[in-house]
Amino acid sequence: MRYRKFNYIFLIVIGFISFSCSDLKNDITTPAAFALHGANVLNQSSQEFHGVTVKNNGLESCKGCHDAKFDGGTAKVSCSSPQCHSTTIAVHQTGILDPHSANYHGLFIAANKVQMSTCNECHGVNFGGGIASPACTQCHSAITAHKTGISDPASANFHGRYVASLNWDMSKCKECHGATYAGGTASPSCNKCHTNLGGPEACNTCHGSFTNPALIAPPVDLNRNTDTKFAGVGAHSIHLLNVKIGSLVKCNECHIVPTSLNSPGHIDNNGRAEVILTTKYSDYQNGNGIYNLTTYTCSNTYCHGNFSFPKATSQWQFAYTADKIEGNNSQPTWNKVDGTQAKCGTCHGLPPKGHMDSDLSGCAVCHIGVVDKYGNIIDKTKHMDGKIEVFGN
Repeated sequence: MRYRKFNYIFLIVIGFISFSCSDLKNDITTPAAFALHGANVLNQSSQEFHGVTVKNNGLESCKGCHDAKFDGGTAKVSCSSPQCHSTTIAVHQTGILDPHSANYHGLFIAANKVQMSTCNECHGVNFGGGIASPACTQCHSAITAHKTGISDPASANFHGRYVASLNWDMSKCKECHGATYAGGTASPSCNKCHTNLGGPEACNTCHGSFTNPALIAPPVDLNRNTDTKFAGVGAHSIHLLNVKIGSLVKCNECHIVPTSLNSPGHIDNNGRAEVILTTKYSDYQNGNGIYNLTTYTCSNTYCHGNFSFPKATSQWQFAYTADKIEGNNSQPTWNKVDGTQAKCGTCHGLPPKGHMDSDLSGCAVCHIGVVDKYGNIIDKTKHMDGKIEVFGN
């Protein structure tokens, strides 16, 4: 009787053990993930590296042992420990890629103020995937700009340099920062730094003074140059702000001024500004002005001596020695800014061709209010204005 009872109890115990092992086997729903915990599980150069399995099976396979937030679970080993992955690994929940889900990764990044450098830990330095993770660049094509120094103008990683490499196409920025750059789901607002009208698309973002929206022309040029030897800088300041012998030149006298960043012809593939010199003084100018992109020279411009005033239509015919008075049609070099190309006698002779002989002091006798007896221009608005100012008229 005792023998039978012992056998009965033994069978019950064996059955319980068998049942428990069976249950354990059923609980391990991710055998591939469980099997990876071998000697090379932390060796990145090994095919047994846990990251390889994660890439193949997804992080869901880890939750069976390490808990839904990867902070320990049954395995009592946290994936988010300081020695391994940061706490941001917890973002990987169902709905991580769904913008309408509470688990959307953008919401997590915004709420926890996650730095993009943290994402590099798994997604690679250039967000191209790394060892274990998918590439963020599949969705966020411009995310590679987010490196140390992104906000530092002196850094090679400054975001402005990245935008320049895209030929100033800012549509990439809108993928994360929103249509108005005010900040998308997870991104900061660009308008906190770009405070001018238009935000990052304001004219002085790319050229001119970033701190002064009234100064939209170089210096600074698109390549951040300020030296006048660069064609992008050249004589912009002299023409727009510091003309000594005439009225200030307006942007639309040399360029088609775009109404927006994406206006046709504004941003194109050659990276150079189109110079279209207007025939401002068509009655006196001989042909259209031309700018040579190779030699950086202007020609056929009224302001540099491309003019002629015929004797037949003048009320001051006594001053003529030929059938017309004309200029020298000088061809100044745009990036030669030393004052020599604006000296009196450069754009027209002293006196001009076809004009009665006179010394410099004689100019002031007839051209009253325009020039003094020393040849100094005393009223810039009456010089190079398309008119012959004689006797105060």
